[in-house]
Amino acid sequence: MRKIFLFLAVCCLFWSVPVSASENVKHTENTDVELFADEQHEIIARIQVKDGWHIYWQNPGEIGQATEISSNADFKVVNQSVPQVRRMYEMMNEYVYENEAFYHILVADFAHTTLNISFVECSDICKPETLSFDLSQISFASKKQWENIKKQAEQTFPEKIKVVSPTDRNSIEVRQDIDAATMQFIPAEREVIDQDSVQIYSQGQKTEIRWNNVGEQKLRQALLYTPNKVLLADIIYSNISDFSLWYVLILAFVGGILLNAMPYVFPILSLKIFALMKRKSYHHRVQHAVQYTLGVVSCFLVLAVFLIMVKHKGEAVGWGFQLQSPWFVGTMAVIFFVLFLFMMEWLKFPSLTNRFIYKTAGLNAYTTGFFAVLVASPCTGPFMGAAVGYAFMSTLHDTIAVFTALALGYALPYVLIEVFPQVIARIMPRPGKWMVRVKMILAIPLLLTAIWLTSILVTQLSDQESSSNEVLEWRVYDPQEVERLHQEKENILIDFTADWCLTCQVNEKILFRSDAFKKFVKEQGIHLFKADLTKDNPMFRDALNFYGREGIPLYVYYYGEKYEILPTFLRLSDLTKQ
Repeated sequence: MRKIFLFLAVCCLFWSVPVSASENVKHTENTDVELFADEQHEIIARIQVKDGWHIYWQNPGEIGQATEISSNADFKVVNQSVPQVRRMYEMMNEYVYENEAFYHILVADFAHTTLNISFVECSDICKPETLSFDLSQISFASKKQWENIKKQAEQTFPEKIKVVSPTDRNSIEVRQDIDAATMQFIPAEREVIDQDSVQIYSQGQKTEIRWNNVGEQKLRQALLYTPNKVLLADIIYSNISDFSLWYVLILAFVGGILLNAMPYVFPILSLKIFALMKRKSYHHRVQHAVQYTLGVVSCFLVLAVFLIMVKHKGEAVGWGFQLQSPWFVGTMAVIFFVLFLFMMEWLKFPSLTNRFIYKTAGLNAYTTGFFAVLVASPCTGPFMGAAVGYAFMSTLHDTIAVFTALALGYALPYVLIEVFPQVIARIMPRPGKWMVRVKMILAIPLLLTAIWLTSILVTQLSDQESSSNEVLEWRVYDPQEVERLHQEKENILIDFTADWCLTCQVNEKILFRSDAFKKFVKEQGIHLFKADLTKDNPMFRDALNFYGREGIPLYVYYYGEKYEILPTFLRLSDLTKQ
């Protein structure tokens, strides 16, 4: 009896292996699809087609049917293999996959998620097929297997770039060394542009491409296809492309100055003011001003380089999105609470440690500047959004120039106060016991910030979504639904927000919850959409990039046949004047 039981157990064990593995691989008569998954919700889909057969790219060309991926959960196709271009009957093009193709996919959650891959496999005949995968049942690839398959897939992917087209016309500039004479401009969507209208001009390392649309829908993505290099261009529509670099630098400089007035910066401003209470020599003040400026510039450039590196790998991150990380939020909350205890003199350290903490708490000029930027980075101030959006769409040199201008503008008010303290001296009494009380009062914003960051951390770690307006119906942002309503010329307001964006919350309380706003929305029949970025959402980040922005808050208002980017500090008059 024991031998029979052992035999059955072994049979069950071996039987369970192919059942588990089979969910990673699905077949049709002529096509095999295999999913490779890691534990970070990434998937590489490998599609292998029999000799003599093919399936189609997302734009199949003038004939055929696009390969489509769908799911019952949030997902994003990060990249996919470059298709083969086939000229049929000397009169029309097909964009197809023969032999093998790869898709890189991000999925919000594997649990209770189905991924569907639909395609038409063709030879002399064509057969539509759909393969469905239950992601909760697939097995994860080993680390070595995942690295190998990802490397293999990336060798077939095009290089992704972002380009800007003016909203009032269809043209892009590509500043890369590509052969314009052999380039094919292939839209990622069928029947969006008039292919015969495409014009390609080359001047040095700059290539300009122009085209005409077939209807009102705008082209969002295109392949720049040459025999030696293939680029996948994400097209962003913005008037910022018409600006000169000098104009953008002025925007960045003014935006940096105004960033000092943002609510996020107030706790750090309190540390700056307290530092100014200590009378110093002119030489000492200038030294502090220079150190503070270097700290600000260093932090801005470190953040910019980090974001550029991450974006170069295909990730869609933006300015201020480090607060989407629970680790970062938790660390900042602890730092602010420690600073509060220290300034209240409830926390004492040994002399050497005390000296170190005293400096790193913000009273050392360089550290103050560096830390001030980290705290100010979550939100986008006036003028800053357009400048940062331009920076991430430009060359590396232009990006560094824009962020340097932003940093200098941000540092300017403190530098002026340090170097010319007469204004502060006129309104402040002589040093005395009152400074201890002032220090305790200035510690209160630090405690409030720590409490606020802790509430953000709780939201991020919980499964609850952020609460929306209780009276008005705010729908979750859906680009397809927005496009459909726009085609019907409906009024639409999109709110890109997050719990960690204090400016967003101020606008929420002052405007969106006001009776005047509610009345206006109902009278105008405005459709309200909210893109909540408290937690990372690739679709919402892509939408931000589409509107030429890298940070929040962002408010987009559709009316009639066009849309407008509204000011950062939103008023009802900004809507009623349209």
